[in-house]
Amino acid sequence: MTSVAERPGEECDSVVPASATRDLGAVVDDLEIVSRFERDDVEVLAERALGRARELGLAELEKRAGLVLADRLRRRGNVAEAGRRAQETLRWAVEHGAGHLQARAHHLLAGAFQELGDLSQALEHAVRAADMLADDAPHQLRIDHHARLADCLGLNGDLVARERYDHVLALAEEIGDVERQVLVLNNRTYCETISGHYDEALVWSARLQEVSARHGVPLRAGRLDTIGRALMELGRLEDAEAAMLPGLHPEVLDASLDGDAGADFLLTLAELRRRRGNLAGAQENLDECVRRCERHGLTSIRVRARREQAELHAAAGRYRHAFEEHKLFTDEFMELQSADRDARARALQAMYETAEARRQTRRYRELSLRDPLTGLYNRRFVDDELPRVLGEPAAAAGSVTVALLDLDHFKRINDTCSHEIGDRVLRAVAQLLVETDPANADSAYAGSFVARLGGEEFLLVVAGLAPGAAVRHLEEVRRTVAAQPWDELTGDLPVTVSIGAASTDGLDSPAASDMLARADARLYTAKRQGRDRVVSEAG
Repeated sequence: MTSVAERPGEECDSVVPASATRDLGAVVDDLEIVSRFERDDVEVLAERALGRARELGLAELEKRAGLVLADRLRRRGNVAEAGRRAQETLRWAVEHGAGHLQARAHHLLAGAFQELGDLSQALEHAVRAADMLADDAPHQLRIDHHARLADCLGLNGDLVARERYDHVLALAEEIGDVERQVLVLNNRTYCETISGHYDEALVWSARLQEVSARHGVPLRAGRLDTIGRALMELGRLEDAEAAMLPGLHPEVLDASLDGDAGADFLLTLAELRRRRGNLAGAQENLDECVRRCERHGLTSIRVRARREQAELHAAAGRYRHAFEEHKLFTDEFMELQSADRDARARALQAMYETAEARRQTRRYRELSLRDPLTGLYNRRFVDDELPRVLGEPAAAAGSVTVALLDLDHFKRINDTCSHEIGDRVLRAVAQLLVETDPANADSAYAGSFVARLGGEEFLLVVAGLAPGAAVRHLEEVRRTVAAQPWDELTGDLPVTVSIGAASTDGLDSPAASDMLARADARLYTAKRQGRDRVVSEAG
C-alpha cells in the first residue's frame, strides 16, 4: 500500500496521530475489499470514512473512500458520474504519486468503459489497474483487479483470458474466498458462452454449480441465467431448465443484483421453454418479463422481448402476428442503437467534461515533467529547460545562478523516523523552496525555477539576479529551512541543507552540464566544510 498523503495546500494545526491514520486506513482497506459485493452498510461506512479523512486532512484516504462511493454509482447505472469521479481521482493520484489510488481509479474506469461498450479502453485501464497494484496489496484486491482484466480479455475474445481466470480462481481458492470463486466462475462461463466455446462454458458452469452447492451459496438469477444459457447452447434443454428453475422464486427474481429485476433471466427462460415446445410456459415467462421491463424502464430487454414474442407467434403458427411483432422489434432496435450511441457519447462527455479535463493534454504533459512526491519539476524538465534559460539573456542583471541543494544527513531521518517521515520532510522542503523562489516557481518560463533531481537533491535556478544577490537569496533559503519547527516531524533530528552555486557571470555561452558540474563541486565543498552552508564561486 502507498503511504497516506496529506491534503496539499492545507496546514494542519498538529500532526495527525499515527493511530488515527492507521485505524482509518484499515477501515478504507476493508471497504475496498467488500465493495465488490452488495453489503447494506458499505455506503454509510464509506461516507463516514470520507468525512473523517477530510476532517483529518488525509487526502489519499478521502479519495479512496470516494472511489468506493463512485463504484456504487456505477453499479446502479450512473456510469457517467462514476467515470467522471474516477477520472478526477486518477489525475490527482498521478500528480501526487499515489500508486495504489491510481490502480483503484484504473480499476473503476475499466468497469465503466466495459459497461459503455468500449472494450479497448476498458482493457487498457484493466491492464494498468493490474500492473499498478502493489505486490503486497490484499489478495482480495489482486483477485478483483486481475479478474476484471480477465473479463476484458474474455469479452474481446482473447484466449489469454483463460490463464488469467485460472490464476485468480486459484488465488480465491487459496484464501478460501467463496464469493470471489463464484464471481470468477460465473464470469468465465459467460465469456466462454458469448465467444461460442460452449463445451468450455459447460465445464465452468458445472464447476460454478459444484462450488455453490458445496458451500451452500445460493445462486442469484443472473448466475442461473449464465448456467442455463451455456446448457441451452449445447442443446441440453432439459438440464438447462432444471438449472434455471430455482430462479423463478419471486424472492430470487426481486433480489436480482443486475439492475434488471430478473427480467433478463425470464427472457432466457422464455426462449428455453419455447425451444422445448412449452409455448404456454414460455408466454407466461415472457409476459412477466415485459411487465418488469415496463415497471423498471428496461428498454433494451424490452426490445429483445419483442424478438422473442415474434418467435413465439411463429412457433404457434401465428405468422402475421409474428411478422408485425418482428417489424416492431426492427424499428425499436434501430431506435435503441441510436439512443445507446447517444447515451454513450453523453456519458463519455460527462466523464471528460470538467474544466481540468478539457485541459488534460496540457495537464498530462505538465505532470510528465513533475516529480510525483513533491510536485516540483523533475530531471526531464531540467534537461529541457536549463539549456533554454542559459541560452537567453537573463532579465535585468543578465546573470543566471544554478544552485544544487542537498539535505544534510537525510539517511539518518529515514532510518530513525521512517521513510514516510522522510517523504514528508522532502515535501515540506519543496514547499519552502517554492515559497522563497523569487519567481514563485509558476513563472518558470521567465527563467527561475525549482526542481527535484532525485533523492534529497534539489536544483534552484535563479535568473535575473546579480551573483551576489543570488547568493544572499540562497542564504535566506538555507536559514528558512533550518528555522522550521522540524521537531514535530523528526524529534531531536535537525533538518538543514547544504548549497553549492555557480553563476553565468562573465560567460558567453555556458553549457548546462558545465554549470551543473560547477555547482556540484561547490556543494561537495559545502559538505566537506561542515554542512548547513552555501558555497559559491565568489566565496
